[in-house]
Formats: sequence, C-alpha cells, structure tokens
Amino acid sequence: RGLMVLFFTEMWERFGYYLMVGILFLYLTDSTTGGKEMTRGMGADVVGTFIALVYLTPFIGGLIADRYLGYIKSIFIGGSLMAAGYLGLAFPGDTAMYVSLGCIIVGNGFFKPNISTLLGNIYNREDLRPLKDNAYNIFYMGINIGALVCNFVAAYLRNKYADDDGTGWGYAFSAAGIGLIIGLIWLAF
Repeated sequence: RGLMVLFFTEMWERFGYYLMVGILFLYLTDSTTGGKEMTRGMGADVVGTFIALVYLTPFIGGLIADRYLGYIKSIFIGGSLMAAGYLGLAFPGDTAMYVSLGCIIVGNGFFKPNISTLLGNIYNREDLRPLKDNAYNIFYMGINIGALVCNFVAAYLRNKYADDDGTGWGYAFSAAGIGLIIGLIWLAF
C-alpha cells in the first residue's frame, strides 16, 4: 500500500516540477503575452541558477530530515513550500517570482531526498528486500508519467488562456501547485 501512495505523491510532485521548469525560460523571456521580458541571457542565468540550487538543496534537506524532522514531516514541509512557490509564480512582480523560486528550491530540498528514502525504508524488512528494486522501478514510472502529462497540461493552459496580462502563464503555474497539493492530500490520507 505504501508504494501506491508514494507513487502517486511523487507523480504529482514531478508533474508540478517539470511543468514549471519546462515553461520557466519561456515565461522569463516572453515579451508578447505577459512574460517577464528578460533577455535570453538573463533568462538562462535565472533558470541555470535555479536548477543548480534545486540539485544542491536535497543534501541539506536529507540531513535535516535524518537528524531532526523525520521523513514524513520533511515531505510535507517541502511539498507545501513547493506548492506555495508554484502558486506564487502566478502573481505578477519580480519579488513574487524570486520568492516563489526560493520556496521551490528549499521545498525540493526537503521533499526529493526524503520520499525516496521513505520508499527504501518500507522495503527494508527482510521479507520485502527482494522486492525493493521492483518497487523503485514502479516508483520511477510515477516520475515519468508526471513528467509526460505535465507538458500537455502546461501547453493547453498557457495557450487557452493566453493574453497580454500573462493570465495563461498564471494558469499553467497554478496547475503545478494544484497538482502538488493533490499529491500531498493523497499522502496525508
């Protein structure tokens, strides 16, 4: 049962992350439909720095979870921060954008290493150890499904609601946040 719960939670988390990261550069450099109108170089710098920090923070989040918070609490803290960040990207203004990206970076640090560790801990019992590799393969399928579906959702929302004030971008980023909230609710129940 735990595998199914973690599968869907991770699927929604990856849905949100890959949706957001897939359109972030486009949003930053868009000058016709409500984007941030950055130069391509500045947009690339922001996205590159963001992704570098996303890959750095799981080390710190894993240490904090191991020593102080525990895995479940860390997953909920991380997921909540990321959902707030995705929803925050729907608001106008550079401050909201940078604060939102910061929430996503810190949230990823708490979420990403701990959900995988929790899955491994489920299969640490002697009778379940032979199934651990298969469990990770199934878990990884959740990641792939979320990463695949998000592209269609982002494109649909962005294009359907596109106008000069950036509403289409807001709908797409909000979908990422709502997806992660669904994953956290699934985990809570």
